[in-house]
Amino acid sequence: MTLRKVTRFSMVRIVLAIVAVGGAVAVAQLLVKALKGVLSLGGTVPGLYYAAYLIVSVLVAYFVYRAYVRTVEQRPVTELSMAEAPKELGFGMMIGLGLVSLTVGILWLLGDYRITGAGVWTGTFALLANDGAGAFVEEILLRGVVFRITEERLGTWIAIAISALLFALLHLTSANATVASTVVVGLEAGVLLSATYVLTRRLWLAIGIHFAWDFAQDAVFGISGGAAGLVRADLSGPVLLSGGNSGIEGSILALSLCLMVSAYLLVRAARKGRIVRPFWRRDETFSSPARDVA
Repeated sequence: MTLRKVTRFSMVRIVLAIVAVGGAVAVAQLLVKALKGVLSLGGTVPGLYYAAYLIVSVLVAYFVYRAYVRTVEQRPVTELSMAEAPKELGFGMMIGLGLVSLTVGILWLLGDYRITGAGVWTGTFALLANDGAGAFVEEILLRGVVFRITEERLGTWIAIAISALLFALLHLTSANATVASTVVVGLEAGVLLSATYVLTRRLWLAIGIHFAWDFAQDAVFGISGGAAGLVRADLSGPVLLSGGNSGIEGSILALSLCLMVSAYLLVRAARKGRIVRPFWRRDETFSSPARDVA
């Protein structure tokens, strides 16, 4: 009974979940990295190591999160329901790839994007592993934990605002982050990815968009500035359009596209009655949509 009383507090549940999931994933990834030589057969088959890194990261995050929800919140883990996973993951990847492609396409037409050379295709192994693991784990923590629990108490709109602020603060750690790019990224990702959860009450659509957004920039269009993907490319032109050193994530074009998609998703969510009011504006019959949508 004491544990149940303590875990009624939103912040306690958020901290417990982040420590459990984040800690377990961090330990698992360190173990995989320690075995890199063995897993990649002495470096001759690097793809095996990156596959292990991706699979272990996803499985640990998935099962530890499920264990947390079952043990602490004592409810079905509907946000990770497998019934809609393939469709929503696929659709999310199409949206993410489409948003990046459209942004880069406009910049190309304006003469602000150009391919400078071929990349190293084997670099896509590392990008696939890092972007895939990052998208899954981050969405578990940011959407499945922070946004979901915050929304239960403060309602959808305040939770979205907090999500945007959190994403902006996390972006400050990027090497090329500026005040403008930080605000843009916070609005792009914080609003869009939260909107997908509000509509579906599952995490798969957000995971798909998050992964495809990162992977398309890194591996397909070569504009991340990190590991080489299929091509190498340069962005130029006005910082407002190209994003400057921050890449397209700091572009007003990407922001506009993401906000349009976000608005569409939130309008659909409102029509389905999935906007949660803050606790001070509810009646006693309130039931969280997260528990009602299978």
